[in-house]
Amino acid sequence: MTALDAPARTHGSAIALHWSGVALVAITWISAAIFGAYIIAFYGGAIQDGTLEVWNTVLPRLYETTSLPATIAIGAHFATGAILLLLGPVQLIGAVRARARALHRWIGRLYASCALIAGIGGLVFIFSKGTIGGVPMNIGFGLYGALMVLTAVQTVRHAMARRLELHRSWAIRLFALAIGSWLYRLDYGFWSLLTGGIGHTESFDGWFDVLMAFFFYLPNLAIAELFIRARRWQGGPALRLSASAALIVATGFVSLGTYYFTLYAWAPAIAARF
Repeated sequence: MTALDAPARTHGSAIALHWSGVALVAITWISAAIFGAYIIAFYGGAIQDGTLEVWNTVLPRLYETTSLPATIAIGAHFATGAILLLLGPVQLIGAVRARARALHRWIGRLYASCALIAGIGGLVFIFSKGTIGGVPMNIGFGLYGALMVLTAVQTVRHAMARRLELHRSWAIRLFALAIGSWLYRLDYGFWSLLTGGIGHTESFDGWFDVLMAFFFYLPNLAIAELFIRARRWQGGPALRLSASAALIVATGFVSLGTYYFTLYAWAPAIAARF
């Protein structure tokens, strides 16, 4: 059973876990789809127009004329990242797995391939030129890329061996990582709104920047692990209710962030391109 499977138990905590998972996946899909369209419009549009230097307005040093391999690697990272955001929630729908298994397998192959490319592309960029934030950011983002590669390999490996429960657990972890770049924007947006950007510097080496080098994906993995354990038969009511509460809080966070980012950043960029 995953987030969008029908509840296997009639216990109230199981129903709460199921529907809180449904709510989070639904809002994540909506938000990620909008952000994916933004990536295509902003980063893809810059490639089409030959104005790759505008990438640096989002994160300095993304594009430099002297680092062509790094530019290609980060471009592949962005392109495959958009596909991950659009396709990820589809793989969590139980009805798709049950009634359209061939579609689920083919999307899974594409999804895992994109995750590998995104992870490797990010690692190539880091090893080629490093990140603007220096050593802490290099370590944080490097670990993120390595985990993306690991979870993609594990997801496919267990699927091929027909170890479906392990496959689904690794797929949930992969999804939690795949939405990291999107959450990175949301986290910074909220922090700027609430504090005015305390701890953030233009060179991304402030204390908040160091924290964010890890925070945009480690909490996702923690929630994913909580959900994986709560959905198992041995997960008791207290664990399921705790997981449900975490999912509800995450749903509220994503909903609010999606509203403001769509209104002030993503929608204007998409409208300007299309």
